[in-house]
Amino acid sequence: MTKRADNGLSPQIRVLSGGEHRVLAGIGHVDPGSLDGYREHGGYAGLERAVAHLGPEGVIDEIGRAGLRGRGGGGYPTAAKWRSARGRRAERRIVVANLMGADPAALGDRALAEGNPHLVLEGLLIAAFATGASEAILAVRRDWTAAIERLRTAVAQAEEQRFAGYLVMGTDFSCQVSVQEGSGALVAGEETALLAALAGDRGMPVIRPPYPTERGLWGAPTAVHNGETLAHAAWIMSHSAEAFASVGSEASRGTRLVTIHGRVPQPGVAEVPLGTPVGEIARLAGAGRGIKALFVGGAGGGALSGGELTMPYDYEPLRAAGAGIGLGQLLVTDDATCMVDTARFFLDWSAREACGKAIPCRIGTRRLVEALDRILAATPRPNDFTMLRELSRRMADTALCNLEARAPGPMLTTLARFPDEYRAHAERGGCLAGACATPELPPLVAPLADIETAPAAETR
Repeated sequence: MTKRADNGLSPQIRVLSGGEHRVLAGIGHVDPGSLDGYREHGGYAGLERAVAHLGPEGVIDEIGRAGLRGRGGGGYPTAAKWRSARGRRAERRIVVANLMGADPAALGDRALAEGNPHLVLEGLLIAAFATGASEAILAVRRDWTAAIERLRTAVAQAEEQRFAGYLVMGTDFSCQVSVQEGSGALVAGEETALLAALAGDRGMPVIRPPYPTERGLWGAPTAVHNGETLAHAAWIMSHSAEAFASVGSEASRGTRLVTIHGRVPQPGVAEVPLGTPVGEIARLAGAGRGIKALFVGGAGGGALSGGELTMPYDYEPLRAAGAGIGLGQLLVTDDATCMVDTARFFLDWSAREACGKAIPCRIGTRRLVEALDRILAATPRPNDFTMLRELSRRMADTALCNLEARAPGPMLTTLARFPDEYRAHAERGGCLAGACATPELPPLVAPLADIETAPAAETR
C-alpha cells in the first residue's frame, strides 16, 4: 500500500497555494473515501440539478454558456462534443474518463482521482446523462494504485446511494460505471488509441473522421474527457455557468491545474485562472528571477524564454508561440540548464513512447534524436540543422495523431530562441550552460548549414 501524505495524496503530489482554488477545493478538506463527507461539501448537487431539473439539453446549454473547453490539451468545447455524441442515432452511447496519466509529469488528474474521486465520478455521470450514455468507464493508469482503490470505492458508494447504476436518484436515467486499468503509455493520451486499447486491441490511433463521438468504442458514439474536464463540469452544474465564466480569459473560461516542476523549491500542482502570466504560475512554486526558460506542455509543448514570462497561460497564445498547454505541465529551468540537452530529452522520450503505427513518427523522431546527438557531440553533418526543421514539418504534415505532430516542439522552440547554444555545441563542442560534459574541440573546418530558424510562432 502506498503511503499517503497528510492531504491524502501520494507523497509526490503537493497542492500549492496561491491560485483560484475551485476544482481542487475539496482536496485536503474532504475525506476521499467518504461519500457523506463529499455530500457535506455540496457533492452530487450538480448531478441532482441535472437529472431532476435541467434535462440533457439544459445541461449541454449550461456547459456551453460556461465556456468549458477540454482540459486534455486540445481545448475543444465540451458542449460541442456532448451535443455531437447525443445527436447520433444509436442504441448505445458511452462516456470515458481518460485517467491514463499519459504524461507522468502532469499530476492534475492524479491529484483529483486520489484526493476527490467523487468529483470526477459526478462529472462523468453528468456527461453520461447529457449525452444519453448508459455506460461510463473510468480508464486509470495501472500504477495509480491509490487512485484505482478510491475510484472503485466511490463507484460502489455511489451505486449504493443511487447516484450511479440503475434509476439514478429515482429517475429514468441509468448508467453502469466501471473502472478499467491500462498501461498509461503516452499514446493513451490520444482518444482513439485509448478506445482501441479499451476494446482489447493494440493502443494505436486511427484516422479521423469518423470521430469518437460519431463512432467510438465498440462502434458506439463515445465522449472522451480527462478527469479535470469532468471535475469542472460537476463544479459548473453545482455552482452555475456564470460563476465559472467569471474566472479566466475571454477565450478560455475557468481555471486550469498546472504541475510546476524543475528548478523550483516547491514543485507541485496549482490551480490558476486561464490567462494568468506563465511567470506568475512559476512563482507559485517559488521560482525566482533567474528563469532561463519555461517548457510548457510537456513533450509535445515548447519552450518560452525568460523574456516571455508575461505570456498568458491560454490555448491560443501558447499555440501561436510554438508551445501548448498539453496536460498542464510547466518545467522551470535556470542558467545551469542546457537547452539542447533538455530538448533532446523530450524528443527521445517521445521517440521511445511512439506506438509505431506511423512511419514518420516511428522513424522520424529517432532521426531527429540522432541529429541532436551529433550536435551534442560536436560532429554534426553540414545539413543537420536544415534537416531538423524540414523533417519536423513533414512529420507535422503527415501526422496520424497530434502526439506525433507536436513531438519536435521542444526542439524547434529552443532552436528558435536559443540558437547560440546549438551553435556552441555543434561548432566548438562546448555547452554555454556548463551542464554537459563535452570535450573542447576546435571549430569545424567546413561551415555548417545556416542555423537561422523560422520564428517560433510558425512552428507546428
